Amino acid sequence: MSAPLQNHGKKDNAPDAAHFLHLVERTLASNPELSPVQGAILVAARQDIARDSKTFARLFGMAHAIVLRELNALIQTTGLVTQTKRDTRTLRTHYQPTSISDA
Repeated sequence: MSAPLQNHGKKDNAPDAAHFLHLVERTLASNPELSPVQGAILVAARQDIARDSKTFARLFGMAHAIVLRELNALIQTTGLVTQTKRDTRTLRTHYQPTSISDA
């Protein structure tokens, strides 16, 4: 996974890459069954950085197919995120963290 979130300039709303990676590490420590990509998907949803697969793939420089595979596994096996909408043509999948993901 590349380092997509950087502080360019002094934008107040720009996510801090180091903080994001810290949150992913913390998420992975408390959920060892998650892959690093799944941890990043969950943190991005919690932080309102990305709540759909295409946006996540673009922001993190990943293939959409990989994000879809990881997102589907995350939805089906953990209950930490739920699918809210899916475009049948593009497969863009919208998701949100569940209340148990905040615990």
